[in-house]
Amino acid sequence: MLEIKAALALCTEAQRRRFVLYALEGLSYAEIAGLCRCSKAAIQDSIEAVRKKIKKFF
Repeated sequence: MLEIKAALALCTEAQRRRFVLYALEGLSYAEIAGLCRCSKAAIQDSIEAVRKKIKKFF
């Protein structure tokens, strides 16, 4: 868990928030987009960026 937190520290605040809402809270892209007042594409981009950073970290 500490390693995942370290990898998330490399992300922007928006990326972290969106990833946590998706991965831990189970919200859909549409639900997160509504909360963040942005597009579903922006949510998808953020989540993919976090996934890439986590993958690269490990």
